[in-house]
Amino acid sequence: AYAGATGVAMRTLATDIQHATDAQITFRDASQAAAIGIASGLSPEQLTRLGTAAKDAAAILGRDVTDAFNRLVRGVTKAEPELLDELGIMVRLDDAVADYAISLNKTSQELSQFERRQAFLNATINQGLQKFGLLAETSDVNPYDKLSASFDNLAKSGLGMLNQLLIPLIEVLSTNP
Repeated sequence: AYAGATGVAMRTLATDIQHATDAQITFRDASQAAAIGIASGLSPEQLTRLGTAAKDAAAILGRDVTDAFNRLVRGVTKAEPELLDELGIMVRLDDAVADYAISLNKTSQELSQFERRQAFLNATINQGLQKFGLLAETSDVNPYDKLSASFDNLAKSGLGMLNQLLIPLIEVLSTNP
């Protein structure tokens, strides 16, 4: 239904985000962040690029990928540099807006609110990929994070199947005392 209304296939986007993070975040976490990002005007491509930046930053800084991804998504959707500072990404809104305005042959004052957000987002993605991309290529993915995300996804699918069996039984028992 969401895909029909917005043109965004959330399941596919969440899977793409998981792929961008090298399967180090759960499907649920990827879906929640994707929903927030799409509702805030981010594109699927921008969200997957944030996933890549989060994976790279987490690998270099020894942080949790899910936390890094959530910080990036919340940081750019709310334009809160403080959330990004903790990842070593220092983006200043005024500088990002000025650079973006120049690229569009506009002045900073001519930019819409949406364009100002895009400026902040682009500067965040670029800085994250520049700072951590090359270094992260030489570091290994934490196999325990991947295993944890896989187990969590497996548990959720198992519970989903179990619910398909149990819910009809519970409904029958609750209507026929």
